[in-house]
Amino acid sequence: MLTTMIWSKYSYLFQEENSFYLYNSLSNSFAELDRDTYTLLCKQSEKKNDINISDEGLKEILMKMKVIVDNDHDAFLRFKYRTLLRRFANTHLSLTINPTLDCNFACPYCFEGKHPQVYMSDQVEEDVVSFVKRHEMVKSLNVVWFGGEPLLAFNRMKSLTQKFLNMDLVYEAGMITNGYLLTDRVIDHLTDMKIKSIQVTVDGLKDVHDGRRCLKNGYPTFDKIIENIKHTHIVCPDIKLNVRVNIDRTNELDFLELYKLFQEEEFKGIYLTPAFVDDIEKVNKCVLNTEEQNNYINRLLRENGIVFNRFYPSPGQECFVRNPNSVVIGPKGELYKCWNDVGKADRVYGYLDGRITNEPLLFQYLAASDPFDDEQCKECLLLPVCGGGCPYNRIKRDSEDNNINVCPLIKGNLKNYLLNHCAIKQQKL
Repeated sequence: MLTTMIWSKYSYLFQEENSFYLYNSLSNSFAELDRDTYTLLCKQSEKKNDINISDEGLKEILMKMKVIVDNDHDAFLRFKYRTLLRRFANTHLSLTINPTLDCNFACPYCFEGKHPQVYMSDQVEEDVVSFVKRHEMVKSLNVVWFGGEPLLAFNRMKSLTQKFLNMDLVYEAGMITNGYLLTDRVIDHLTDMKIKSIQVTVDGLKDVHDGRRCLKNGYPTFDKIIENIKHTHIVCPDIKLNVRVNIDRTNELDFLELYKLFQEEEFKGIYLTPAFVDDIEKVNKCVLNTEEQNNYINRLLRENGIVFNRFYPSPGQECFVRNPNSVVIGPKGELYKCWNDVGKADRVYGYLDGRITNEPLLFQYLAASDPFDDEQCKECLLLPVCGGGCPYNRIKRDSEDNNINVCPLIKGNLKNYLLNHCAIKQQKL
């Protein structure tokens, strides 16, 4: 029986020597083909419509992969609908809480040093609790402790946590910290505080890191941070510890040595992640461009066998900033939409008491620069696994006519990334 369908614009056929592959981003599925099937599908994909697959078994597989669909526009609308459902879901509340903007470090590139060293008051703490309670539809609450250095206000974190735990909500938390204050006093409370993940940043090996991330008195921090990470992992092995390594042209060789360090038995289970330094303002000459970043990741794999979850596309979960129930709370009770805005008075959109003081900014984040309104995004093969990129960057690009790249590294390198994924799965690397 012949069935007429169309070839999905989200399908990608490619050949590498004598191997043949098919990828579809709507289903995020990937298959290796034999030569005859590849030849058949290449011919069919050239047609704008009237895709006829007489082999019922093959047709069923292609339909399941969403390689062939009844209507491309309907497939896009179905994906858009599912995304909008998640975007405006109201049963989950996601809070990033900054109990202080103060920090014990003096990193030259960081924003905290430019802002008042204010700490959250008892009144603001009560306002946070009232804010959560006003969200009557919410069933679950996730908190990320951020700053400044949040552990400078550890007692405030404990007090707020206990009040959250007393609510009838499913609760868990994470923390972004420089790691210097992960002492026994702190570690002993992490599990009870439902902290499931901790991110610590290092800027390279000891010499580079200590030159960038020193205490305010100039003292080094690398050795203590590494020891604290190790000790936290021993005491709280169920907490996901992610060590983020900021990479630019000045320290790109350090990552490999750090990776070797974290392969030692005492560090097993700790995640080490390369994170390329961003340059939204276009002032940092040491930033690696997109091509250099791709080459860097590929060298880590091809030359050193280091694998990260960067090669195979991830389902397109767009940033929580688009959701009204995702809020960043400052220490004075001010509200932001994005971590990048914390401490900037002109980026405050409202306050915990319900006042909205900058409605245009709020609706920019919620609705402006939407990938579903972007003709290039709508036609892009990777939209279903990209989510449109960072909303902050998209808005900045469109509102300031700033040439910021909002696309993921995989854009333009899909074939290479998929082949890397294949090699890893087949244990060829």
